[in-house]
Amino acid sequence: MPYSYDQLRRSSFLLAEKSATPRFYRDLRGELEDSRALESAFPVITLARKTIADSGDSLGHGLYHAEKVAIEAGAIVRREMQPGPERDRLSALAVAAGYLHDIRRSEKSHPEKGANEARLVLDGRMDPSDIEIVAFAIRNHEAFREPEAAESPAALLVSSALYDADKFRWGADNFVHTLWDMAQSMGATPGMILLHFDRGISSIRKIRGTFRTDTGRMYGPEFIDIGLALSEEIRCMLRECSSAE
Repeated sequence: MPYSYDQLRRSSFLLAEKSATPRFYRDLRGELEDSRALESAFPVITLARKTIADSGDSLGHGLYHAEKVAIEAGAIVRREMQPGPERDRLSALAVAAGYLHDIRRSEKSHPEKGANEARLVLDGRMDPSDIEIVAFAIRNHEAFREPEAAESPAALLVSSALYDADKFRWGADNFVHTLWDMAQSMGATPGMILLHFDRGISSIRKIRGTFRTDTGRMYGPEFIDIGLALSEEIRCMLRECSSAE
């Protein structure tokens, strides 16, 4: 069948609508609502979100991706901690880190460069020690790399929550949003996507066992499994499109 990126996005969205919704969204409904509400008490979150909104999309890792990661990282922290001011503070740091984690996504060594850029964005707006926690989390969110040793339990939790929320996106989101944005930015045809499809699926399978928090290990594999099931339908769609190229 003839294709356009808009048609591919729409078709993948309709396929994803038939997929199961991860239990994470039901079981952590309260934590997700609280994470979204943190912005009213922590203006730095507004700054982080606006920074990304104003920067535009980059290889499919723009505001939509950043917002999902931010809110879910904050929710993970909340699920991992007992109620109290410290939980609110670390949740807010996770949300800020989530918004800013891909701020230099299009560049080589983007986690390190993103951490440095986040320091500049947050300078004077947060306690320096909190800025370093955010920078540490951003520096350590990349897949298939050994994370740095954390200097404190707080830094470890925020970093791990950011990693897990970011890797949740390797489920259905990858095939509904990121794949098409990246393909369009590179001018890749369905046939070209198919050439690299199996390698991408292999990487997704490896992510399944890398989640870092108890919450991530409980819910992350389901995100991945839903995405893998969807990937087979996307593969069929790509084959049909490539035969008409």
